[in-house]
Amino acid sequence: MIPISLLIALMLGFGVDAPAGSPADVPGALARIAGAGAAVVAAAFALGLGTAWKVRRDGSASSRTQRTLGIGSRLIAVATLAVYGWMVHGWGWSGIVNDAWGWRGSVLADDVLVIAPFLAMQLLAWWGTFYGERAVMGLPTTHPGRRVARHLYLKERRSLALVLPIVAVFVVRNDVIDRLWPSWRGWEWAEPAELIVLGSAILAASPLFIRMAWPTRPLGDGPLRRKLEEIAGRSGFHCSEILIWDTDHMMVNACVTGVLPGLRYVLLSDALIDSLPPGEIAAVFGHEIGHVAHRHLPYILFFLVGFLVLLTAGSSAFSGLEEWFAGLTTVDPTSPTALLDAAEALLVALGFGASFWVVFGALSRRLERQADVYGCKAVSCGSPDCPPHFEFEGLMDEPDRPIAAVCPVGVRIFAAALADVARLNGIPAAARSWRHGSIASRIEFLSGLVESPTREPAFQRQIRRFRLGLAAGLLAALGAVGAASWMGVAG
Repeated sequence: MIPISLLIALMLGFGVDAPAGSPADVPGALARIAGAGAAVVAAAFALGLGTAWKVRRDGSASSRTQRTLGIGSRLIAVATLAVYGWMVHGWGWSGIVNDAWGWRGSVLADDVLVIAPFLAMQLLAWWGTFYGERAVMGLPTTHPGRRVARHLYLKERRSLALVLPIVAVFVVRNDVIDRLWPSWRGWEWAEPAELIVLGSAILAASPLFIRMAWPTRPLGDGPLRRKLEEIAGRSGFHCSEILIWDTDHMMVNACVTGVLPGLRYVLLSDALIDSLPPGEIAAVFGHEIGHVAHRHLPYILFFLVGFLVLLTAGSSAFSGLEEWFAGLTTVDPTSPTALLDAAEALLVALGFGASFWVVFGALSRRLERQADVYGCKAVSCGSPDCPPHFEFEGLMDEPDRPIAAVCPVGVRIFAAALADVARLNGIPAAARSWRHGSIASRIEFLSGLVESPTREPAFQRQIRRFRLGLAAGLLAALGAVGAASWMGVAG
């Protein structure tokens, strides 16, 4: 649920220094910015309307059509980021906002205007691809999700809860701190310190934003709630509330938010509740508990903040890019040009993006599989030879029964839930996912645990080594940057 695109856009807009001053030809720059944005939006509408036409022609959405829509949507998201990055660093958008239009030093308004082209392109791209998504899902004409306005409204509400905390960080950093403590910026480690403090505050308070922005309601008392509460009790899991997430039955999904037990929610979408049998819902609920049981949320915060701190604290390492670039051209490194600044920003952004994509993707896929295993355990009886398999109703006589080891029936229940979620969301089982991996590969991995019970402890050890190694590498890199900075100051 992390808005990766927004994080990258904020880094492009505010984390990497843009060219100083406004471009000489402001009207021309604005025309190029508008034209590039319109091209991205046109591509999104072409993809969405083209997909809808194919579905109408064929009578249903084939797996190839679904795959094309998914790949096309991801490419449009990448193009949106690339175009926005060039707007800021190639065509001087931030300079136009701050200098040509005179918004520099204003509270919040300058930040909103700088990020506005990305948000506008993203919203209009959602509008364009919506027609293809609607056709692939085969929604009836009476379904409220068929209305564009309703779709964009709910999507904006979902995004708002994730966007507001991050925007709050940038507002506090760029406006409040500078105004109240202007000398604070003189400290070299001021920005990394801000990221650590504000990032931790966001993770703690994010459940409040989600509860306010997302349309939710408590799951009513009944057999399903009692079943989920039994699983939570067996897991030692505590949350403020189990919520039904109203999506107009457009999304089959679930999530958990909050690192503090007193401020934590589990959200199950309305379509998930109505479409999956109770056993599969319990398995999905167990998957979300797994993220908390294995402390994935604080670890992801540590990784994201650590990576951003490493980038900002190590920004001096990029100072040599000007000299390097000048050696390839006739540009004077003491007199940077817009081209030089744009090339430097592009290299920094590409290096950050590639590193983040590879490392965070590998981490996220492993954590998802670890949560998958926990989801299987949540509905397992612990016997490698089952069936017979215990029924959930029987747990009422054993309320303290702990989460068991993986059993064949538990794996089948969770695998069926994964397959149903993919089918109902129109996702091909073999479709690759950067953060989650394909459904087919996840099911294959879980099936292997049943065939060889020793794989599960080995897998858990592998995950622990990966997390410890990644943390040690990140801390070592931060230490090296800090030592280099200290030696530079001492020298």
